[in-house]
Amino acid sequence: MEKGKTLTERYLVALFKRGKADYLPVSYLKEQGDKVLIKGESDNLLPMLAAMVQQGIFEEKGGEYKLLKDPFE
Repeated sequence: MEKGKTLTERYLVALFKRGKADYLPVSYLKEQGDKVLIKGESDNLLPMLAAMVQQGIFEEKGGEYKLLKDPFE
């Protein structure tokens, strides 16, 4: 069994809370995800971000994303 985590909405929100800027680029999110996620899990990042933008959780601006609200609080 591979070590690591699977990509979840909760994990993605946590990445934004740890980020140092309001807007984070996909490259940063992918880089951070690749450090702890099971190999290949970061490939699901863009579809999950797009779905969460539609839900009003994130805002996309110029290819970067901002956390608008934490659905887990």
